[in-house]
Amino acid sequence: MALFYAVIYLPARYYIGVDVDSFETLSVEWRAGLVFSACILLALIFTGLPKALHKVGVPYVIERLNYYNGNLPIWNAVVQFVTAAIGLVGGLSIGKEGPAVHLGATLGGYLAGKAKLPQYGVETLLACGVAGAISAIFQTPLAGVLFAFEVIFLEYRQRYVLPVLLSSVIATLVSHYFIGPLHIFSIDSISSVVLSLDMFLACFVLVVFIVLLSALFLHTQKILWRFSSVSVWVRFSAIAVLTALAAVYFPEALGSGYGPLTDVLSGEFVIYSLFLLVIIKTLLTAFTVGLGIPGGMIGPTFIIGGLAGAQVAQMFESEFIYIALFALLGMAAMMAASFQAPLTALVAIVEMTNSSEVIVPALFVIVLSCLLIRVFFHQESVFVERLSYIGMASSINPLQRYLRQHTVKPVSEQVLSLSAQLLLERVNDLALSVVNYAVFKQAEKWHLVRRTLLLEALQTLDFGPQPWLVVDDENVLMDLTKAVESMPISLIDEPASLETILSWFQATGLSEVLVALPDNSFCLVSRQRLDQFLLEDD
Repeated sequence: MALFYAVIYLPARYYIGVDVDSFETLSVEWRAGLVFSACILLALIFTGLPKALHKVGVPYVIERLNYYNGNLPIWNAVVQFVTAAIGLVGGLSIGKEGPAVHLGATLGGYLAGKAKLPQYGVETLLACGVAGAISAIFQTPLAGVLFAFEVIFLEYRQRYVLPVLLSSVIATLVSHYFIGPLHIFSIDSISSVVLSLDMFLACFVLVVFIVLLSALFLHTQKILWRFSSVSVWVRFSAIAVLTALAAVYFPEALGSGYGPLTDVLSGEFVIYSLFLLVIIKTLLTAFTVGLGIPGGMIGPTFIIGGLAGAQVAQMFESEFIYIALFALLGMAAMMAASFQAPLTALVAIVEMTNSSEVIVPALFVIVLSCLLIRVFFHQESVFVERLSYIGMASSINPLQRYLRQHTVKPVSEQVLSLSAQLLLERVNDLALSVVNYAVFKQAEKWHLVRRTLLLEALQTLDFGPQPWLVVDDENVLMDLTKAVESMPISLIDEPASLETILSWFQATGLSEVLVALPDNSFCLVSRQRLDQFLLEDD
């Protein structure tokens, strides 16, 4: 994340002399030139890439988690890194948080794959990567943890909390070391919040405004998703033209920075219509993301909500209505309504401002915004809606989730590994074992046999020499292929979870399988034991 941040910001500071988000300080030619250059470069990249590498962002992370056991290809993350950096430097209205989530999740999944962890380990590290990425970009460790659960997993998972918290805290410390503290804006002007009738009336007006903006934000994207099959040159050219127009008349709408919001809070930003800027920023971000630019939406929604809150505060002339306070409330409400992540939005605002004064009014606007957007617009998270549009589920069913949280251990049975020709003394020692099954290899195939059958075959020596006796030098051995009736059995490597082995049973129609464990031992898994386990734990 520190590298991603440096790639975005350092070139702009070196060549232009300003931060990458301060586009309003540049000339019109520079602003329009950056926009067109970024769109052309992105179109060239996506034209030369195979279709499989076009899929990036938070919806892609959720898709890979639900349908591919969290396996995120490295090259998609590389494409996300490069293309998001180009879009951000070019002034397109996107955020860096979505790409950061993809990069963090890919790193977590890659490390889990290298360590050959079971499925719950893969999901844990993926959650660690997501939380660490958000924490590093915002320097908000608790919000990073909640984002991973509310937005990616769509549920709270207690068994993942400790490692995810650790990852989030360490990511924040590393971000502080490499980037320095990120002070987005100060709210020193808010000394206390008076919970008056005027305050809650203004909050309700803000809720209505935020709900309408969130609906506009999503439904604009839904319309544009229909054009996903259109050539990238057509789509990105349209984005370039619209963004260039904004660069001429409303340069504050460019990029993902908090400059306009900071200026509003400080009183330095004077514009003839703050309301118009909010609408333009909403539509421009929805248009850019909806037509396929690989960027995030979290940062822009913060800006949209903050400017909307400032607009509502200006409508009320009251000593209890602070512009800074309502900017914070707008940020929280817009994020919560757009992504259905109420606790993430609340904690992010508290951590970013180091203030607890906003908690009560923030809860009011967050809860109402989330409820109204669901009741009147039947709207889920933007990411969930995107997955639903392409025919994919945003979450897995309870049975799949339960199976993914367990390895084969609770449904397995220990198996002895024997040679096809075994010393009689070794066969006799099996009487002391409590293991019921043994396996041996013959002609590159594994065979399963009951331990008791081997002991019964050994007892037939009381009636004289047997056809399975083999004399090798001074050793007397039992040929297991002739002594007992065995059953050929398939061998597989240890699966990541019970979901994988259930799928194997369903695909093959077999009832038993031999599983090779990492310590070179074996265990036997049967469909019957798996069914019993599920019934017992219901």
